[in-house]
Amino acid sequence: MTLVHAVLYSAVALGLLWWGGNAACRLLLNLTGLKDATADAEPDHALKVGRVIGGLERLIIAIGLLYGVWEAIAAVIALKTIARFKEIDHKIPAEYFLVGSLFSLLWGIIVTSGRTVYDRELGSNLQSKLVAASSTPATPKKADVK
Repeated sequence: MTLVHAVLYSAVALGLLWWGGNAACRLLLNLTGLKDATADAEPDHALKVGRVIGGLERLIIAIGLLYGVWEAIAAVIALKTIARFKEIDHKIPAEYFLVGSLFSLLWGIIVTSGRTVYDRELGSNLQSKLVAASSTPATPKKADVK
């Protein structure tokens, strides 16, 4: 039952990271008026690709946070910036890009932190068990040591 519970709240966190993050980012861009400012600059297929990129971005951020791999977060930001650098001035306003990127980072941190607190306080403490299992070196048996 504990494993089922862990899978369930982890799946909820994954849904919040991917679909919830996309919906919340669109809402933020609509509320700030940045969505209207880029309506002519972004074709429909670019918006769909942007949603996939945002979801993957938040997923990598979550994995980096869960395992303490801070380089993953830096890599996501660097890769996204490099990939969009030429487009920022010509096709989309820099503010649109920055708001989306920073919101994705913030959303990933919020959802991952919420999942971690839930796991520790109400869940099965699965994260601690996984980290401990992955960082414990195998010790040789006395019979194996010569």
